[in-house]
Amino acid sequence: MIQIPVKRRMSFKQALLKIWPKLVSSLMLSLSHRTISRRFETMPFGECLLYYFSDYMLNFVTNLCYSDSRMIENRLAYMDDTPQEVMQKERMDRVNSKHRDDPPSEALEKFHLMCSGKEEGKPWCLRAKIDMTSDNGTLRDPVLYRQNTTPHHRSGTKYKAYPTYDLACPIVDSIEGVTHALRTTEYDDRNAQFFWIQRALGLRRVRIQTFARMNFMYTVMSKRKLTWFVETGRVTGWDDPRFPTVRGVSRRGIDVGALKRFMCSQGASRRVVNMEWSKFWAENKKEIDKYAKRFMAIDKVDHVALTITNADDGMNFLSTDYLPKDPSFGKRLVRIGKRVLLEKVDTDGMEVGENIVLTRWGVVQITQIEGGLEGIFVPDGDVKAAKRKVSWLADASENISVILSEFDNLISKEKLEEDDKFEDFINPDTQAETEVIGDVGLKTLKEHDIIQLERRGFYRVDRAYVNEGKPLILFMIPDGKKKAMSGLDGKLAHR
Repeated sequence: MIQIPVKRRMSFKQALLKIWPKLVSSLMLSLSHRTISRRFETMPFGECLLYYFSDYMLNFVTNLCYSDSRMIENRLAYMDDTPQEVMQKERMDRVNSKHRDDPPSEALEKFHLMCSGKEEGKPWCLRAKIDMTSDNGTLRDPVLYRQNTTPHHRSGTKYKAYPTYDLACPIVDSIEGVTHALRTTEYDDRNAQFFWIQRALGLRRVRIQTFARMNFMYTVMSKRKLTWFVETGRVTGWDDPRFPTVRGVSRRGIDVGALKRFMCSQGASRRVVNMEWSKFWAENKKEIDKYAKRFMAIDKVDHVALTITNADDGMNFLSTDYLPKDPSFGKRLVRIGKRVLLEKVDTDGMEVGENIVLTRWGVVQITQIEGGLEGIFVPDGDVKAAKRKVSWLADASENISVILSEFDNLISKEKLEEDDKFEDFINPDTQAETEVIGDVGLKTLKEHDIIQLERRGFYRVDRAYVNEGKPLILFMIPDGKKKAMSGLDGKLAHR
């Protein structure tokens, strides 16, 4: 449960705009309390207080126990031991339970038996006495309290019965001073139940502001379905970069500022939308392009050596900007030499006499194709006139090993229909790795750094370079485009 302090003079509209990023992004939040804590450490929302429903168990068991007793005495609630399957059928058929009109004294006795944790109290539950004839199924005497002797992760075995979510929310929201409960549209039918409970217990009313949840194509958002992926080992955990969780997209390479702007741009609409991931990542690219330092890397297997016959064979370097659009980020030294490595795909179709541009260095005229690629460096060559601009890397011993990881959607169908079983649409090929040879400057990177490998794309550092046995691991960050920024396509679809 998240409590967000709001100044008294702040209007509801201002408050909604203030907390909207927290609200929508929480749709992509797992149930783990440690996950919640980590998620708020990641997001710069200022001071937020984290509470648990279990913090209020003493309140439920003491004060609210008396409130429940009043409900029983006032015939607003009753105890029922109807089997679950039978209860479900009775609610569907709008048939009253046989215990609905039991004397309050008997119901109160069964309530305490349930709370004792004794085996004979296990079949009993507390049900609200609302309206079994209602067209709104949530008002057909919902269950409010039931026995649960499983040790709680925070309170252990102190309590033997717990309120349902439907009972806990209206109570805790009212007690904590929440003015507006922000809920997604799938809870619309439960709003009437929410208000009935607050009236029955004499609690301050909390207003409900409804908004539509956001869905993404080729994605499941249900925590139950995402849990299936975790438990079956199809992902590495809740922070897997293929997951639609805040931790997942953060590990994939989302910028926090870009995430907040994207969420705010969606507004508080009640209309359910199926968003394309490309729009999400395009917003991210606008931000990371401002600070992602540029480096180069060449495929470890599919590369071709180019001998520049008039280049020095010594320890020469050239100085280039980390970020050509913003020199304030500083410069880096790039090794140059007689033998350089090119991407094989970039050499296809090269002809003798053709001028090519080695990015950040200059123009080289190709003088030989057969028997090994050779060329001469043209000091004053016309960069704009050359048709081919290629990535390169001096063939030097200090170059390092790098592993590039790219990812695809976990679901193979664009939009799952209500009757679809998501297990039938699992994408079997969602991760691929490519080994490349990287610029020695990549050794300086730390975990979480975001960079651009020129002509390959943007990447986030998932593991910093340790040694050749533990190379640098980079996760590709989608850029919102359907095609790669160059001919250097990855092993998976570019999304």
